Amino acid sequence: MKKMLFVFNPNSGKGQIKNRLLDIIKTFTEGGYEVVVHPTNARLDAKNYVLENGDRFDCVVCSGGDGTLNEVVGAMIELEKRIPLGYIPSGTTNDFASSLKIPKDMNKAASHIVDGQIFSCDIGMQNQKRNFNYIAAFGAFTSVSYDTPQYMKNALGHQAYVLEALKQFAQLKPYKVRIETDTEVYEGKYIYGMISNTTSVGGVKGITGPSVDLSDGLFEVLLIGEINSPFVLQQILNSVILQEAQDCDALTVIKSSKVRIISDEKIAWTLDGEYGGSFNEVSYEVRPKAVDFIVKRTRKHDA
Repeated sequence: MKKMLFVFNPNSGKGQIKNRLLDIIKTFTEGGYEVVVHPTNARLDAKNYVLENGDRFDCVVCSGGDGTLNEVVGAMIELEKRIPLGYIPSGTTNDFASSLKIPKDMNKAASHIVDGQIFSCDIGMQNQKRNFNYIAAFGAFTSVSYDTPQYMKNALGHQAYVLEALKQFAQLKPYKVRIETDTEVYEGKYIYGMISNTTSVGGVKGITGPSVDLSDGLFEVLLIGEINSPFVLQQILNSVILQEAQDCDALTVIKSSKVRIISDEKIAWTLDGEYGGSFNEVSYEVRPKAVDFIVKRTRKHDA
């Protein structure tokens, strides 16, 4: 019998997994797995537990929000044995799960893990030390996720993020930065910068264009310039809503495997919705196809 380590965050997404836990474990055991269950109880608990125990299992499954998944992925890329990772999203937004086409329904997600296939996914690294699954960002609203209290997330869901964002709107400021990519160097004032490997951000799809490939070894980089008039703001909002960022002068969208950002003042970053440190100089690079995710099997039928 195959062995599975199932790590879950009991507080993520209004704690809904507590009502689904037995059904999920039943799905795994009926699928031929001997399951060891570990509920997390503190920050970095998921990462530390997988680091200490992951090599003893045939696969690891985690359930939680983007932060929990970030911790588990951080452990997976450090394990001596390469084993597949399943994900059951239970957070508020779950952008990365959406990119992998993992359903929000927990029972369906569990079934896809039992009957799934491997997708080798790129992972981002900050300063060659800290991983991120889908987004590193600075500037406008990037602190919304980790500034929003957990009790508000549980009570209000996505609305909690909107309320926190509105509180921060008056505090927007541009940062003067130098941005070095594989092919170009950009210098100027930007209110927002995003280095991503995802098809959606904050539940909004298509911000970085339609040609996102999670295993091509490239980041999608989005830069938003200084907003100096209501027209520019409206142009940006229209571009996001219409998913046509490339058509807005205030937005720059590029692809690159490496990004280096230099600024006179320290800039705070968020990684997968968690605080990612403050730096005058920071570098990001893709670790190609670093983690084997278990995703829904693609069935091919004879013509």
